[in-house]
Amino acid sequence: MASIEEDFPRGGSDSKASKPKAVKPCVEVDNLFEVTPVGTKKKRKADNKQEDKEKGKAWKTEADGLKLNAATSVDILHLKNLKVGTVMLGSVKEISDFEVVLGLPNGLKGYLPISGICDAYNKILSEKVDTGDDLEDVVSPSHLLAPGLLVRCIVSSLEPSKEGFISLKVSVNPKEVNKELSSSFLKAGMTLGGCVESVEDHGFLIDIGVKGTKAFLPKETKTGVGQYVTALLEEVQSSGRVARLSLDPSAIAQACAEIQHGWTLGSLLPGLLVQAHIKKVTAHGLIVTFLSSYTGTVDFMHIDPDKLSTYAVGNKVNARILYVEPSSRLVGLSLRSHLLPPSSDVLNRLSARTGEVLHGCRMTSVHHHSGALIELPDGAVAFVHKNQMKEPKEEFNMNRQLAQPEHTLRIMDYSPLEQMHLATLRKSIINATFFSYSDIRVGQLIEGTVQGLERYGMHVKISDHIKGLVPRIHLADVVLSNPEKKFKEGMRLMFRVLSVDLLNKKLVLTRKKALVESQLPVLTTYADARPGLVFLGFIVCIKDFGCIVRFYGGIKGLVPMEELTTEPTINAQGLFYIGQVSAQPCAVACFPGSGQKNVPLPLTFTCCSLPQAGKERLEKLSKVEAVVLRKDRTGLEVSILPEEVPALIPTEHLSDHVTNCPLLWAALQEGDTISDAVCLRKNKQSITLSKKPLLMAALEPGAMVTAFSELRVGVIMLGWVKSIMHFGVFVDFPHGLCGLAPKAAMSDKFITDTAGVFQVGQTVLAKVTNLDEEKHRFLVSLKVSDVSSAEGDAQARLIQGQRERRAILDMMTSRGDTDLLQQLSSISLGDKLKMTVGETKEDGSVSLISDQLCSVTVLASKYHTTDVNTTPGHQVSAAVLHVDPVTSQVHVSLLPKLTGKKKKVCDEKSILNTQMKTLLSSQWATPVT
Repeated sequence: MASIEEDFPRGGSDSKASKPKAVKPCVEVDNLFEVTPVGTKKKRKADNKQEDKEKGKAWKTEADGLKLNAATSVDILHLKNLKVGTVMLGSVKEISDFEVVLGLPNGLKGYLPISGICDAYNKILSEKVDTGDDLEDVVSPSHLLAPGLLVRCIVSSLEPSKEGFISLKVSVNPKEVNKELSSSFLKAGMTLGGCVESVEDHGFLIDIGVKGTKAFLPKETKTGVGQYVTALLEEVQSSGRVARLSLDPSAIAQACAEIQHGWTLGSLLPGLLVQAHIKKVTAHGLIVTFLSSYTGTVDFMHIDPDKLSTYAVGNKVNARILYVEPSSRLVGLSLRSHLLPPSSDVLNRLSARTGEVLHGCRMTSVHHHSGALIELPDGAVAFVHKNQMKEPKEEFNMNRQLAQPEHTLRIMDYSPLEQMHLATLRKSIINATFFSYSDIRVGQLIEGTVQGLERYGMHVKISDHIKGLVPRIHLADVVLSNPEKKFKEGMRLMFRVLSVDLLNKKLVLTRKKALVESQLPVLTTYADARPGLVFLGFIVCIKDFGCIVRFYGGIKGLVPMEELTTEPTINAQGLFYIGQVSAQPCAVACFPGSGQKNVPLPLTFTCCSLPQAGKERLEKLSKVEAVVLRKDRTGLEVSILPEEVPALIPTEHLSDHVTNCPLLWAALQEGDTISDAVCLRKNKQSITLSKKPLLMAALEPGAMVTAFSELRVGVIMLGWVKSIMHFGVFVDFPHGLCGLAPKAAMSDKFITDTAGVFQVGQTVLAKVTNLDEEKHRFLVSLKVSDVSSAEGDAQARLIQGQRERRAILDMMTSRGDTDLLQQLSSISLGDKLKMTVGETKEDGSVSLISDQLCSVTVLASKYHTTDVNTTPGHQVSAAVLHVDPVTSQVHVSLLPKLTGKKKKVCDEKSILNTQMKTLLSSQWATPVT
């Protein structure tokens, strides 16, 4: 029984142990699209027979159409079609400390981080970081790669940025680019990209990315660890385990990929030179065959323009492989002469025309799926991508573009592989003020949008391609502990540019109110620093011997300890802090000669102070004389004579009449002398002068309140509009006083919008209506009923304003002896002229023609043509109301009450008063108080 149980165990007998079947080796087939014949399948169900038959037919049809990498159409390489793993030929464009920008085929741009160069360089970086050594001692990427150098790279990532753009990251690491190669594959005559791995006694070991192969380069040239090279395999030994390389430029340029090298679609590399046969000529490029059975495309950007008419089916041409896309096995090639022997050397041609706007350009060819080629006025060719031929949200209409005989474009970039400009037809980009970092000047005011706050500062967006950083210490005049409470994403703010790094595309800004609103000149170069000039800066370092002050563009200066304060001190750090804007401007005390330009701190500053005589004159509010030094958008920078003390006259303080201020600013030039100016404000930072006649009279001793304690309800004071808010108007007064006129107290009439009643800088009379002793605030009224003055005073102000206009016209006429200015100066307010009616404009105004004013535009508004025959060609009499030398316009009236004869001759003031009242009622004149 036991034997039975042993022979027949419970549960039945064991099945015979089956021997493992031998695995049939898979034959390597280079054609990944080849379809294995389908064997006979067992029938499933009767109702699925028809379905199986249809699938089999579809599969067979698909297999018949995919032979190797057959290409049926030609197109450029689009960013949206790129995939990770695509190998491409690139050219080095820009090199910074941590990133290299590569120019890729068809105008694409790739970014190479320094970690993507090679393993040997990464090892050096890692060791420096681990030991805490200074990274400045590490070899810069500029020593490993040179601008214009051709490199073989692979797409490592395609990730969207915060702004929504695709960031194309690439790598030139040989282990990634040459990962499809093996030791047994290497043959003499091949060209490979590699990096110097180590320096030996008799040469260099080169990392070519092939496992198990040692590549040796004799010491022909001086190279360093990590340097990229394109080398020729001169000799391969020991089944590919040892290879000897050469860097002979002519041999590398003429080395051609041969069939006996055994290149496959998986191992093809960009940069290889091949002999190709033209298979098909299309409107967008060529389809060629190479290495016996492979197919590639040559797009229109890579066809040699000098040989365009000679290409025909069957022709044999030399071509350079540009890219290989792994999934579709698409191979792009170039026939451009600068990439082929004998001139296939390092590309060193770059363009300095980026940002240039060109008119009169002609579209020569259009490719609907790619873009268009446009001929520039100088004969050069630019490529406009189809996305740059319209605005982002516009519908693309190619026929509309073709219908235009000429185009205006802006050069956006330069593609070194095609040696072709890249341009745009978008009007929003063409008209953009800031297109690139080179458009931004150090020290200028610029508007930007807050993008986000980080621990180290605030990111600011200037335009789509220009970003800036506000360091944490520059977010305000003092260091903010919680900046997120003050700044929100999306806020539009004004900044001042501290520095611009064009090479690394870095823009540093400041939001310090003292720097942004400063009216002092900015110091941007050492050449601008001359003894006696005054500048404003911020403290960056505090030492025992003084404070180091930084200005703009990296300019630094030293304020010695004895110049920091008048009080004796031994601890400067207790008085100042890093980032502090110097409360008192720094005046240049001395600067080095030509032999000391390399001194780290070449400027020495001293505290700015006035001579005693000048200080007494300004304190007594006496009139001073000044000479114009320069003009900027805020006003005139002047020097008070004879002390030569810097000061500023704001544009709105050149006259009591707001309309005269910009005219006076335009008429005055550098070197002109301004007399009878008074000191309006004097503090530690600057001196402000005024030329307002009414204000000068009010500043006489005893004529005006000088402190808040002297204010009383009912007092009428002279001031000027500081700012206009939706709730009212702030009014500035001499001696640093400022009051608020609420909306209800701005006019006797009911107003809904405060913007159109007054202008900033306008001289006004204000009556104190309320005082807040605790907060030192007061309210005023600007109602005419509260502050009305005598009619004679109003007439005197009108006459003064017209005299200023006459002086402006005389000043401009004396500078430019033109017929236009001579004609404008020949007429005066109130002159009556015979004119001919021209055309009537859409706004109702009428243009007039006069032989005396043939070069001037003469207009009569619709309010001054009532009940007058304005038929074109009709002769009329016109009275001159206004002469504008800036716009070269003369405004007249055709009303009979102004052009007819008066029964009684009035004096000059009465006539001027009548005509000015009519003038002020017209729609184009700005009222003056």
